[in-house]
Amino acid sequence: MDEKYANAREYLFIAIRSLAASADSLESRLISATASIVQITIDQFDGDPELKLRFARILDHLGVDQDDLETVAIETATHITEIERIKIAELICDLFYDL
Repeated sequence: MDEKYANAREYLFIAIRSLAASADSLESRLISATASIVQITIDQFDGDPELKLRFARILDHLGVDQDDLETVAIETATHITEIERIKIAELICDLFYDL
């Protein structure tokens, strides 16, 4: 297993567990997953522009572009549609799979 992305893989796995292992609403699960996602920095994907872009897309969908990343992402998760939440969850799972 490639250790290059071990940190990102660990936090994505925690995020996926949050998304999959709960009976809560998808909104609540995405908020829980966000706490792990924001622990990953985009520079962890230096050297692989495709992975960097895909992670940036996840952050973009979560609205993470201000100082308090987690708060902004939580606020975004509460104001987007269920379809958008599903799309973000799929992006997280796809990125984890490719790591």
